[in-house]
Amino acid sequence: IDAEQIGRMMERGTIEVAPLAYMRGRSQPYDRQVLTPDGFQPIGSLEVGDLVIGSDGRPTPVLGVYPQGRREVFRVRAQDGASTLCCGEHLWAVATRDDRRRGKPLRVLETREMLGHLRASHYHRFELPLISRPVALLPREVPLDPYALGLLLGDGYLPATTTPVFTTTDAELVSALEHSLKGVDVRHRGGLHYLLRQTAAVRGSLRVANSVTAALRELSLAGTRSATKFVPEPYLHNSASVRLAVLQGLLDSDGGPVTQQGRTCRIQYGTSSPRLRDDVVFLVRSLGGVVYSRTRPAAGRTPGNAQGRDVHHRQDAFVLDIRLPASVEPFRLARKREAYASTGGGRPMRFIDRIEPAGKAETLCIQVAAADSLYVTDDFLVTHNTLNDSFIVLDEAQNTTPEQMK
Repeated sequence: IDAEQIGRMMERGTIEVAPLAYMRGRSQPYDRQVLTPDGFQPIGSLEVGDLVIGSDGRPTPVLGVYPQGRREVFRVRAQDGASTLCCGEHLWAVATRDDRRRGKPLRVLETREMLGHLRASHYHRFELPLISRPVALLPREVPLDPYALGLLLGDGYLPATTTPVFTTTDAELVSALEHSLKGVDVRHRGGLHYLLRQTAAVRGSLRVANSVTAALRELSLAGTRSATKFVPEPYLHNSASVRLAVLQGLLDSDGGPVTQQGRTCRIQYGTSSPRLRDDVVFLVRSLGGVVYSRTRPAAGRTPGNAQGRDVHHRQDAFVLDIRLPASVEPFRLARKREAYASTGGGRPMRFIDRIEPAGKAETLCIQVAAADSLYVTDDFLVTHNTLNDSFIVLDEAQNTTPEQMK
């Protein structure tokens, strides 16, 4: 290769001059979370042979675990609030606006290489890849239909001792809820309220417990209110179909499409529960989407109105703006589904927004078997691990042990 070509290839990163132990660097602190089929686990707990989730949402085995000692680390933040810690040599697969326009593959850059170059004019320079398919977590049995659970978390009154109540203006949701709850009669109580009563409340001389109430107790949801509701762990860490069904129930009841002239449609969801907010963020990201969160403080907000009376807000409200991949249908309710389909949901995007020094920490790096060398870390960020597709030109090989060569 002539000298000029070598220079160009080194600038592009095709050729790298590195120490013999080139795996050094490309590391994260031991407490950083890596996504596995069982959920997130600290990277420091992983061993060779363990499964982690790759960029395609599927499990891929860990081929190597390499402690790197104490190193300077940086916090890499995306514009949607996601963040993780890594060392300055840690690798990221990114795309620029020009790369996408020209159909070029992702380029691999070190954290330090991006410092000071995160903006180009008024836009973010480096776009991170998202999970290309919903994450494949291990399927689990659940006591209540996931879509029905989403509806009840949105518009349900979930008492600990009396009959659950569902409140809605949509007859379609009432029908869907009754269809999803076998053996339960969704009976109109008056106004917008519907009782969820056991179809056969008495069997012989025995009184049959309400199956919905029993399931809510099992899930520790009985007695929760709007500010304390949450998505139970068996539904968060479950198959993609279960997670999507829960999200659809939540969005059909407490969310909706937001249309703007000449723009694609985004999805907006609101809740007063900080835990439920975080759970919805988890669901969206696990399906390959992005979420932007903002808070509307209770203090100073214009009060609502109920039967001619002012109702003052007691809890802060959390508003989520959501973008999902085209392959994910966020709604089952016909009117919302049609409004969303009329403009399309656009393409979810995630960009690197800031890189900040974060002190020093003990670090390690992992090598995974995925062809693109990518795995999923904190907040569903897709990151690189080691240089899989490479070969080494080794000088003075007679002074190198077989272990060093390997």
